[in-house]
Amino acid sequence: MKEFTPVDIQVQNDQHLVAITWADGHISRLPITRLRGYCPCAECQGHQRIVRFHENRVQTISGADLVGRYAVSFRFSDNHALGIFRFDILRKLDQSEELRWGVPEESLVSGRAEHV
Repeated sequence: MKEFTPVDIQVQNDQHLVAITWADGHISRLPITRLRGYCPCAECQGHQRIVRFHENRVQTISGADLVGRYAVSFRFSDNHALGIFRFDILRKLDQSEELRWGVPEESLVSGRAEHV
C-alpha cells in the first residue's frame, strides 16, 4: 500500500519534527512531542486496547533505526526508546490526515493500527 510506504524519513530536530515522504506523494510533518506522546510501547500505552496521548516536553530525537521493512524505532531525548512505530501508525499520526484516518484514539488500537 503506497500510503503506508515511506520513501524518505528525516528527523529535523531544528524544527522539532519528523518529516516523512510517502510513496503516494504525501509528506507528513510529525511533531516530536506528538510521536513521544503516542509512543505505542506497552510502558506508555499499557496492555489495554485504549490509545492515549501522554503529555510531554520532548523536542528532539537522538537516534532512529529502521525495524525491518515495516517500522522505525526512535530514541527520544528523554532516553525513551521502547516504541516501535509501524509505518501505518506514523501515517495515522499525521494531523493533516485526521479526516481520512480519524484521530489516533479511534484509528489506533493499542499501537496496532489496522491496515486499510
